Amino acid sequence: MASKSILVITGPTASGKTEFALNLARNDRKVEIVNADAFLLYRGFEVGTAKPSVELRGEIPHHLIDILDPQEQFSAADYSKIARNVIREIISRDKVPIVVGGTGFYIDALFEGIMPVEISEDRIALAKERYNLELKEFGFDEMHERLREIDPILFAQIRREGNPIRLERAWTHYYATGEPLGESRKQKGEPFEIRPEYIVLEIPRPELWQRIESRIDEMIENGWLDEVKSLKNRGITQDMPAMRAIGYREMFDVTEDKLSLEEARVLIIFRTRQYAKRQATWMRKYVSA
Repeated sequence: MASKSILVITGPTASGKTEFALNLARNDRKVEIVNADAFLLYRGFEVGTAKPSVELRGEIPHHLIDILDPQEQFSAADYSKIARNVIREIISRDKVPIVVGGTGFYIDALFEGIMPVEISEDRIALAKERYNLELKEFGFDEMHERLREIDPILFAQIRREGNPIRLERAWTHYYATGEPLGESRKQKGEPFEIRPEYIVLEIPRPELWQRIESRIDEMIENGWLDEVKSLKNRGITQDMPAMRAIGYREMFDVTEDKLSLEEARVLIIFRTRQYAKRQATWMRKYVSA
């Protein structure tokens, strides 16, 4: 098995990864798709994540979609462990797995490994309690600024608005272990015995911006706001991990009359473009891999 390789199709959001992979799968009926997009893992988040339809998943086997409830935390180490087992199982049936997605941190963890950190539930609970008390006293901006000294890696990654879960995770890890989460994530585990072969979809930026805008407009037309209303009625709240998916918090604010639909649309387009830039930067290393 060590000599085997696996195809990885990646690229920025709206670059056409799904369509590319489906064309391959339709030309080779042995192909099965392994998802590497963080938010396709969550049940109930369909329209705003551009999740492949149930009918499409019936036509071509897809793995690691709809495996989590919205409130469940899921790490890159968790993804690496589960995805490796799925890939091995597909190969054992003489099928061909293809990894498809744009979450670079998950892809790296899958192939290069990541060292899982074992922390007791009691220690985590105490660390969260300490963080929540300090957050109430000092606020998000101050806690983010304090992160600069103890975890400069995550300080640079966490934006001042819209990342309360990532900030909580950074401080909880630090209070529970005494070590910065950014440094902990750099520690590699065992590399996967199957090596990746990358296809990185690169699109000129003006065309990508247009594709992003068209895609978001299509999502809105296809009932994204109704989906978010339904999630809200089911008790889904903005602090749940699945709500980190771009656009869901903005749509949530529309349901509470904090934003108009057009204001949300503009913000979502902006955030998606920023995310696509970060993805493109991350994925440059795959081009020469």
